[in-house]
Amino acid sequence: MRREVEKYRKLAHADPHRYLSTFALRLFQMCDALVEFPEQHEEMTTLLGELVQVTRRLAASQANRWLPALARALEQRARVTGLLGRRDEARGYADQAVRLYRDLAREDGTQLSGLALALANLGNQLAELGRHHEALDHMREAVAMRRRLAERRPADADLAAELASSLVDLGVKLGEMGHHEDALPVLRDAIVRYRAAAAARPATGLSEQWVALLSLCRELAQLNRGAEARPYLEEATALYRALADSDAGFVAFVTAMLSRYGFALTEEGLIVPDTPQPRHSTQHDGALLSRIQKLNEQALRLASNGSLDLALGMAHDAVALSRQAAEAVPAMAIALARSLHNLALVQAGNGRSTEAVRSCAEAVHLCRRSLVAAPHLVRPLLAEALDTLSNRLALLGHHQDALVAGQESVALHRQLADADPSAHLAVLARSLNSLGIRLADTDRHDQSLDTALEVVAIYRHLRAAEPDRHVAGFIHALSNLGLRLARVGRDHEVLAPTMEAVNLLDQQPPLGPDGDEEHLAESFSWLGWWLRKHGHRKEARTVTRSAAELRRRTTG
Repeated sequence: MRREVEKYRKLAHADPHRYLSTFALRLFQMCDALVEFPEQHEEMTTLLGELVQVTRRLAASQANRWLPALARALEQRARVTGLLGRRDEARGYADQAVRLYRDLAREDGTQLSGLALALANLGNQLAELGRHHEALDHMREAVAMRRRLAERRPADADLAAELASSLVDLGVKLGEMGHHEDALPVLRDAIVRYRAAAAARPATGLSEQWVALLSLCRELAQLNRGAEARPYLEEATALYRALADSDAGFVAFVTAMLSRYGFALTEEGLIVPDTPQPRHSTQHDGALLSRIQKLNEQALRLASNGSLDLALGMAHDAVALSRQAAEAVPAMAIALARSLHNLALVQAGNGRSTEAVRSCAEAVHLCRRSLVAAPHLVRPLLAEALDTLSNRLALLGHHQDALVAGQESVALHRQLADADPSAHLAVLARSLNSLGIRLADTDRHDQSLDTALEVVAIYRHLRAAEPDRHVAGFIHALSNLGLRLARVGRDHEVLAPTMEAVNLLDQQPPLGPDGDEEHLAESFSWLGWWLRKHGHRKEARTVTRSAAELRRRTTG
């Protein structure tokens, strides 16, 4: 096959009018042959890049024939590039494929199936970049499109299988985002369709049906509804036995999937929730954890002291060591999630926001997988990682995704604070303050004001017990309240929290490394302008001076 490709490459170079189209077909055939071999994906993505260029040239003169081929090449290039971990690059190709398929589908209804495939692919790439809200939109559109196609052609088994597959993708993504109740009906719908397909064509789509069953059981387990999962586990067990007899490779696949989803396979072939025996840490494991912890601590310390490049290298070392440990001991996945979260914090400090989102999204994913097994250990880390992810997404302008992550973070922090207020109430206040900003970013100003009022109330409660603590958080909460009151037109209430924040800052400077003085300066600057505009000239000068002093500190 490679010789054929090389032959027609030379012919097409010499005589493109005669041979370029045949060269494109040979490239498609070569890529189809390589797709089953992950070790060949680097070569495949290079060939797909060449194929995109070739089909684009052909489409310039024969649009009706070659634009669909260009769309297909872009979709395949996005998928393989994503598998290689180059998600941002893959998203660009996937977005081009979707736009091209949309144009084609307006003129030719037969292109709707390709559009649905491209939408699902784009959704997957966005999800891997932490842009979950956008990913869900595309996955839902793919499901809706395939549902319409399946309704028009109910006898088409391939369309039915594609719809069921899209439903599973959507259900899994909803579950990964913590929307477990929403995931249940989607996964049940997929299972019903897989059962119907198997009844019509026995032994068809059984492995996909098995994945759908296992995904539903995982969502039920997350909701503590294990009794409802039992019949689905029994059905998955029966499918496993049938598939294991006919497909030797399926056994290895099952083992990996069960471990990932929190289930185990008994010697009798039954699929049951995994309840691992307590594992006593060996001296080696303890030393390894201690080394990882020291690397993380040193990275964060270096970052806070301004040695960002050194901190980044140290954080990468912690992640590499944690990843190696997690491959050998699955319980080390929690240490890997913590290291990834710390890496995201350091990357954010280095201005690498896109990389920070990727690291944080992986940390969130690992936390979700470990939550059932170790909820008390994982829930605080998941809440923190979601808060960091929310802030990073907002800085990249992905405000809807940032809001979703922020809301989930607050829900988790609220659970923790209800159980142990002394340990978690201040963290809840900080997370709520961030959520208030996310709500404002998405024009939910009344909800943002309600949140700001709650944050101030929490800080007043905390400071009543400990007057010398929580200064920075309280100042931010007061200034944020002033901003929210101004935004909803409650003009007569803006002055009081603003001046309380300024007076508190004058009494107890500086705020310290967690004070985020740059953003506070921006808030004070805007509030000073607002107060001047509304006739509070003396107070406006005071607030503006505070903003200038904060800027002087941050610039050195």
